[in-house]
Amino acid sequence: MDIRDLYALRIRTPRLELRLGSHDELVELAHLAERGVHPPDRMPFAVAWTDGIGEPDFVDVFVAHHVEHLDNWSPTDWQLNLLVWANDALVGTQGIQARDFGSRRCVATGSWLGREHQGRGIGTEMRAAVLELAFVGLGAVEAESSWLEGNAASKRVSEKLGYVEHTLGEKSPRGVPVVEHGVAIRSAAWRSPVSVTFAGLEPCLELLGAEQVSR
Repeated sequence: MDIRDLYALRIRTPRLELRLGSHDELVELAHLAERGVHPPDRMPFAVAWTDGIGEPDFVDVFVAHHVEHLDNWSPTDWQLNLLVWANDALVGTQGIQARDFGSRRCVATGSWLGREHQGRGIGTEMRAAVLELAFVGLGAVEAESSWLEGNAASKRVSEKLGYVEHTLGEKSPRGVPVVEHGVAIRSAAWRSPVSVTFAGLEPCLELLGAEQVSR
């Protein structure tokens, strides 16, 4: 296995390309976040990472977070944070992660978009891209996600793509409890609303714990 194979992976839809980013592209992504991800009086994420925007070390911490997931990569515990380009503009990031994928065949997803790129259907399209990767490319049987009460955009994306609510929990990203809606979709229910293609996937299957599953 060679972790560098992940850098050759490409997922494409009619408008988007998803791939890992270089150091300079991660810095660019951090600057995108600095221009705004959500209204300051709302926190749509279970971890309030955007509250660090404005701190002197925000960019360094942001980049280190992405690098750390690759440095600690394991086929039994991985998180692939793909940068998303729309018509050559960096618009956000779409993550997909799994533990013990070879036996559980379950993934989870998370994402964000810069505010300047929201409201154009990109969030739906980029999550559809990684769901197609999971179900068609890797042989997953289930994908999970969640949204916090008040995050209407994330709720709409899940509803559009066919997720079903299956758990209710609680998160406190800013110290105040907020209801967390856990949602999931099974492979039998998945129908991608957009065409999705992969390039460079075969060398990554072992890294993703899917070498036997997908064959």
